[in-house]
Amino acid sequence: MEGFAPTWPEEVRDACARFFSFNDKDIRGQDRLGALEFSDAPQRVEQIRSILSDLALEPWPEIPPNITNGGLLNTLNELIATLDQMVSLSSESENARAQRDELNNRLNANLEWFQQIAAPLAFNARIDRRLKDRPDGALSQAADLSVLEASASELKEQQERLRHELESQSEAVSQARATAGDSASEELSEVFKERSEKYANAANKWLVALCAAAPIVAGLAILTFHLLRPDSGAKDAHDFAGLGLGLFILGLLTFAIRVCAQNFRVNRHLAAIAQSKQTSISTFQRLAASVTDEDIRSAVTLTLAQAIFAVEETGLVDGSGDHVTLVERAVIPNLPSGTGS
Repeated sequence: MEGFAPTWPEEVRDACARFFSFNDKDIRGQDRLGALEFSDAPQRVEQIRSILSDLALEPWPEIPPNITNGGLLNTLNELIATLDQMVSLSSESENARAQRDELNNRLNANLEWFQQIAAPLAFNARIDRRLKDRPDGALSQAADLSVLEASASELKEQQERLRHELESQSEAVSQARATAGDSASEELSEVFKERSEKYANAANKWLVALCAAAPIVAGLAILTFHLLRPDSGAKDAHDFAGLGLGLFILGLLTFAIRVCAQNFRVNRHLAAIAQSKQTSISTFQRLAASVTDEDIRSAVTLTLAQAIFAVEETGLVDGSGDHVTLVERAVIPNLPSGTGS
């Protein structure tokens, strides 16, 4: 493809050249597909080529940002990928008919984008066509010149108006996104604040229960010891049964103390996590907005979002030792450290 206006990026030129290199016969694929051929595809591709050739006459800086900031290049890459799949499709491919219908739909979507977004921006091509439509290709009369100048002025005004509309819409979208982000941050911050307060209150209740249970358990343990302790030198089976019952009761009391302590620790831990997330969310928007580079801002936003919405550890299961049984705690320290014969 030739006839680019100055300052068009090289990567966009390469994509255009790749798109124009496709052969209409290969796209149709009558030899490969038979009755499943892409009968209308060459005509649609030719329409896109015509629009792209017209758009190439426009100076790149004068084209709106929705085209220059990746819009045209991304659409061209999607179109090239679609044509590559069309060329490689054959009647022996799996689900050939379904693939053909999907590729036709994608090609139609690309054509619609070029017709609705790109075609209205090709002002210079319209002016060139009007010049070529004049007799002998020349402007011999002042009236003809004035008509063309008026048309060119009208087209330029349309271009500026369209550019301003796109810029205003882009600003409106950015403002709406920022407003929605602030609102969501405030609401989510309130959620974590309430959660932090709830966990803190639960931790305080378990702390009170722990403080109250400790002397009660100690008293019950002493009472159980005195009531169920066998006499000195006694060998009666009932005395040993009483001793076992006493040990069982002491175990239950110890477990009750442990439940109170663990629940206090768990709720304090969850309250600290919720408070930390509340602090992160309250500064989320300002921290992300302080980064000027788009790629870095996206990476920072993703990292912050992952940190905020990561699944939090409850503390109910401690991987350091809660799975170790009492037998292991008692036996393992007494095992010989050496493994020699």
